[in-house]
Amino acid sequence: MNAYATPLPSPPRDAFIELCQRYDGLLADGAPALEDTARTDLRAFARLFDMGMEDASEADVWVAVRRRLEADLAPALQGAAEWVYEEQKQAA
Repeated sequence: MNAYATPLPSPPRDAFIELCQRYDGLLADGAPALEDTARTDLRAFARLFDMGMEDASEADVWVAVRRRLEADLAPALQGAAEWVYEEQKQAA
């Protein structure tokens, strides 16, 4: 390993965890209503992924979005920091 190799932070994993903390409550019985901003953000994710869920409940939208994010981020969600060389980070 090169002395200049450093672990990359895992922002996709951290962002996914934050989203789960924000929206997983929708899956519980008696879930509180989302704030307007959170509702708008959730619907934007569904539109971003071209899911066409305009009439679906917020819980159903979150289930679909969560599955999609998990699939897209699977390598990043598996935990270990990714090691790269400084030149690779600068090129990215």
